[in-house]
Amino acid sequence: MKEIKRELMWFEFYEDAAIAEHLTAMAEKGWLLEQAGNLWRYRRAEPRKIRYAVTYFSESSEFNPIPTENEETLREFCAAAGWDYVTSWHQMVIFSTDRADAPPIETDERTKLAAVHRAMKKNFLPGNLVLLALFGFNLVIQLSVNMDDLVQYLSDGMQLGTSLLVLMLLVYYGGNLISYGLWYRRSRRSVERGGPCVERKNRFKRGKQVALLAFSAAVMALLYIPSALAYGHETTGAWLIYSGIYGLEIAAVWGLRKWMKRRGVNAWTNRLVSVGGGIVLALALTAGTTALMLRADLFQPKDAEECVNTHGNTWTIYHDDLPLTMEDLRGADEKHWSYEIRVKTSPLAVYRDAQQTEYDDWERLNYEILDVRAGFLRQSLLNDWLDLSDWNNEMDPNEGYVYRSVDAQPWGADAVYQLERAGEPTGTFILCKGKRIVRIYLEWEPAAKQMALTGEKLLTDV
Repeated sequence: MKEIKRELMWFEFYEDAAIAEHLTAMAEKGWLLEQAGNLWRYRRAEPRKIRYAVTYFSESSEFNPIPTENEETLREFCAAAGWDYVTSWHQMVIFSTDRADAPPIETDERTKLAAVHRAMKKNFLPGNLVLLALFGFNLVIQLSVNMDDLVQYLSDGMQLGTSLLVLMLLVYYGGNLISYGLWYRRSRRSVERGGPCVERKNRFKRGKQVALLAFSAAVMALLYIPSALAYGHETTGAWLIYSGIYGLEIAAVWGLRKWMKRRGVNAWTNRLVSVGGGIVLALALTAGTTALMLRADLFQPKDAEECVNTHGNTWTIYHDDLPLTMEDLRGADEKHWSYEIRVKTSPLAVYRDAQQTEYDDWERLNYEILDVRAGFLRQSLLNDWLDLSDWNNEMDPNEGYVYRSVDAQPWGADAVYQLERAGEPTGTFILCKGKRIVRIYLEWEPAAKQMALTGEKLLTDV
């Protein structure tokens, strides 16, 4: 039979009545609170009736090595009234009593509300505001960078998943602030009329946390994991390693703070070292691990090889299976080709970038295959590729890049667009058939037979 029980914190920080009621119910089941936090810890005991009280004291801190003089005075005052100190968490202080005649610790609702608000302004509100600003800034940066290339963004499960998680966290922390603001406003009105602070149950926070966990799990299952597997086992392994690093960094900072507190380091130094040490440790671990993985060639596929061309440059040669090759289009030769394909996937689209390269004569065949899973996005993603000619015009306005519709029949496509540069056709084509869109870059004007073969190889899996 286990002696220790741990439980997630399902309550809002300021839900003193709900927390006290829950702790009383746990004591009746034979579990006495030992430590509060995001993870509450209980020790097994004889089931008994114990009353709990939760109060807030602004001088309390997770960084204080010992209670301040005023904290000691508070504990002594409560002990004289029959309340025993149990534990504290940030500015929350928890007491218990088995005496039926013990008077309430908080008797004035106005004073109680002021104490709660002081505690929230010291810990909860600044932290949530900072997180809200960081996540908001992060989301704006992600969208501003990725909106210029919708195809890459919407087909990359990791990028899309990261944006969705950041948006969810933005909603979560924004909801926390709105929830507290509404509670404080209602409680202040109640107190001004001579009533008590508004009591809240923990259903709202529990619902938010369950929704956050469920949403995160769905993002992992539908976006992150398929996307990582599509990149290949090398990227998947690197992603798992980085996830482990951040978990290690969080645990190390938490342990450092606890160690300094036990050693009697003052609160200011503890806070400075914990925050600064966390930043330095995160940078050091990430940089060090990346260097080690690069040295061990963890990111390089196992079937890749190094090749030195006639110019003395070293290149990586890949041996991926490509649906269309130079051999298909122009016949076999004895050149040393590299065959590489990169895949991105999401529930909205699958993107494949294929390159066949010969590094001696610098010949290349490059094409991109886009399968639009969400049909309503097809035209927007097609326009994203067609509008890249506008981007080219901004970079080089004298060239006059534009896509022109050409005969689709030789390609076996529904529609074909050819890129023109200064009025002259180039070897860049966009082929459309059903939900598949292909962009191919040729270094020559294709013959009818090559067009038909390209359409057959790249458009048949629609």
